[in-house]
Amino acid sequence: MHRSLRPSVLALLLALTACAGARDGTSVGVPLPPPDLPDDLASFLLTAYPTPREAQYGDTFVDLGTAEWIDETSDDFLEILDELGLSSTWRDLDPEGYVLRVAVDDGDASVMVAAADEQGRRWAELTLSQIARKDAAGRQLARQCLIVDAPAFPLRGNKRPRAWERRYRANFAWGTGSDAASGSGRTVVPFAAPGSPLDASSDGVARTLAAFRPWQEKGVRKFAVKFDDVGFGLTPQSRLAFGSYARAMVAYVASVRRGLRAEDPTAQLYFLPQTYWWDDRRLPPYAMALRRAGGLPRDVGLVVTGPDIISREVDTAGLRNARDLFGLDSTKALIYDNLGREGDWGPLTGREAALVEEADGVFGERGTPVNRLTRLDWLWNPYAYDAERSWRRALFELAGPRGYAALRDACDAFRRDAPRDEAARLVAVFAETDLGDWVLPVPHQDLSGMLRADLARLSAGEPDSGVSVVR
Repeated sequence: MHRSLRPSVLALLLALTACAGARDGTSVGVPLPPPDLPDDLASFLLTAYPTPREAQYGDTFVDLGTAEWIDETSDDFLEILDELGLSSTWRDLDPEGYVLRVAVDDGDASVMVAAADEQGRRWAELTLSQIARKDAAGRQLARQCLIVDAPAFPLRGNKRPRAWERRYRANFAWGTGSDAASGSGRTVVPFAAPGSPLDASSDGVARTLAAFRPWQEKGVRKFAVKFDDVGFGLTPQSRLAFGSYARAMVAYVASVRRGLRAEDPTAQLYFLPQTYWWDDRRLPPYAMALRRAGGLPRDVGLVVTGPDIISREVDTAGLRNARDLFGLDSTKALIYDNLGREGDWGPLTGREAALVEEADGVFGERGTPVNRLTRLDWLWNPYAYDAERSWRRALFELAGPRGYAALRDACDAFRRDAPRDEAARLVAVFAETDLGDWVLPVPHQDLSGMLRADLARLSAGEPDSGVSVVR
């Protein structure tokens, strides 16, 4: 059966060489890589990003207008999976996973999507748009491929989400924010900040639950209470009722959790303590005090930043130890990652892939579009993550073939702490570069403005020879 595809196919700027070798009007051969691009850029064309778990690409294109669309609604779906040897692959897919196959068999073109769930189907459609283009005749062509994919981290995003990140598989927002479009379609974690002194009385708990109720009514299931950058004071009423801060905190967290679950038994609560980096010398005694006071519910999720407030490296063993200290061994943690919060125009680095065993997500607070893209790539597939290659791919996504070199030079100036005047010249070159009709996730003018705004961080003089500047 023939089914129409949704009109989300990406139109590339390059006028690739004229299509040749048509077979039955269903597929055309196009030489890859295009001869007018360097090999490293050509390898990015018509491939999926973030990096899939498994991907095989061919050099033949399928006309989507004539292809048969095969999915779970097709009568012969299971039979086709068996014939292709993909039945077990499909059944073993993780949540949000999918199998995408674009092929020509005996002259018949087909596009098969076998998804684990509705979100997996959405990601398959996005991947299809990344491996497709229009030819000179206006036909929508998709590259032959077999992709088996699923995310490593279930939560992928930022504190301050951007709408364009959805194209790169972002699905998470810490806090509710004010931009409804950016948070749309994401797992949102609303948070409450009770502050200090802590009111752990029934009135204090009721205020927290009242802030959460509208989100519960919208179907939100994850919530957080956070105590970053506040003291350990108690209101007089709480001091009288509980005697110590530890007992008050244990009672407060347990009561909030109980109140959330009274409305929704699946509700999940996260806890961001004052000791939110695990090399903080206060963390062990604070965690011990909470456990001696009865302990937090074991299924509360811990939120921490890593070994430091801004952590160059985040290791799995350290996170596991922090969770153990608080006795929180049921719900995986969240890493509130402050690295890259300012103008970091390089890739995400220093995060162990094995963090996926202890954390549901590693989210940033701010971050440049370049850094955000590489973070999303890492979150999707940390074991295959190549920081420098992901950085180059992010530049390619943001500037296309025409603007790639100019954006690379501008971003590299920030990475090596070039003198401000030199960086300004390179930013100006990028701002003046004609990017053609490349589909931009971030408008060219906006990206140029972000680069200009960050110039103030660079030194006006010559950097010391051979000395790395560390902020």
